[in-house]
Amino acid sequence: MSVDTYLKGKNTKKYRRIHEDDDIKVIIAPTLVNYAHKIELLTRKKLIGTKLVAVAHHEHSARCNH
Repeated sequence: MSVDTYLKGKNTKKYRRIHEDDDIKVIIAPTLVNYAHKIELLTRKKLIGTKLVAVAHHEHSARCNH
């Protein structure tokens, strides 16, 4: 899964806002909202800097079509 931090010029009207702070705004793509029952944002320390990782948890249901 990718985390997009550059949204300039992108249409995010259909995205769902799940968290908004002074510096951080978390929005989820509509497709991901349909397939994930839980989304976690984790930070991981690297040798140089910190990495943001999104983990989507999926439960099989009639909505997932597979």
